[in-house]
Amino acid sequence: MFLSSALYSFASQFGTGDLATVMKRREEWWEIIGLLAWKAVELAIGWWGEYDGRSSCVRVSKNTTGGADDQLGWDIACLTVLTHMPYLYLLTTFYGVRPTTMWLGICIDVLSTYLPFALLRDSSPIHRLEASKGQVANRSILNDLPIKLYTSILAAAVYGLVVFGSFRGWLPEFLIVHFEGLRDLSGAHEAALPFLIVGFTVSGYAAQSFLFVPALGAKPDVHDMHLAKFDPATATLGQTVWYNVWGYSKRSRTLIKRTAILAFASAMQTGLRTYITVEGVELAGAAGWAAMWAASAILVGGAFWWVGDAEGVSN
Repeated sequence: MFLSSALYSFASQFGTGDLATVMKRREEWWEIIGLLAWKAVELAIGWWGEYDGRSSCVRVSKNTTGGADDQLGWDIACLTVLTHMPYLYLLTTFYGVRPTTMWLGICIDVLSTYLPFALLRDSSPIHRLEASKGQVANRSILNDLPIKLYTSILAAAVYGLVVFGSFRGWLPEFLIVHFEGLRDLSGAHEAALPFLIVGFTVSGYAAQSFLFVPALGAKPDVHDMHLAKFDPATATLGQTVWYNVWGYSKRSRTLIKRTAILAFASAMQTGLRTYITVEGVELAGAAGWAAMWAASAILVGGAFWWVGDAEGVSN
């Protein structure tokens, strides 16, 4: 939190000063405590979710020694981009904050979250250079550049479609009712789907890196062995319920967990920051805006689940 405040203070000298024009004064103690508490939760999610400075799935490439090369991953950075972007997108689209300010704000948020993990935490064995080939599934697919491009575009398209449909439907009236002090609604009325998809390419790549890559690279574990041995004819009621509720492969479980975390973090980060910091925003307004992005995250996860179930992709 201190690093983020320091970076924003420094950056205000070079282009984030227009953020101050839409910010409200935080005079209630619960507002400050709420932001601090959520920042702690956000860091805890990254820490206990093992989102350190490296991706939870190493990028493996063939080499002469038969070992593995790993790529500096962006788990925590990608999660930060996806959860912090909706708030800044709101300010850029409807409050006249410059796009350069939005991107500078995202960079500050990413750095202030990523640096502590990169400096203070060691990577787990699967993240290290000496990780064996057997620790990563679907290596050829993960290393395929066209697949990276297509899945990033898919995620960007899902975000673009959700936002475009909201702009053409319920959102403009909702904003007028619950967001006092809006400066411009032309961003909703004039939005074009192709430009929205292009605008969400960074989010698409972040979603691909945070959701698709770790899920597709997950190797079967003990849970999968129990699933293979499950026999409905001899299973108890408890075992049958467990199988029906959580009887998924490691890949599916990884994707479900990460999608749930992304949806939760998107809703909390967007809702809290919008309601507490933007002048004239009602609680219902902040909740509605946040819910749109949480729904987008769930739909992106669903799209990746569909892609991951394609023929030729191993569990």
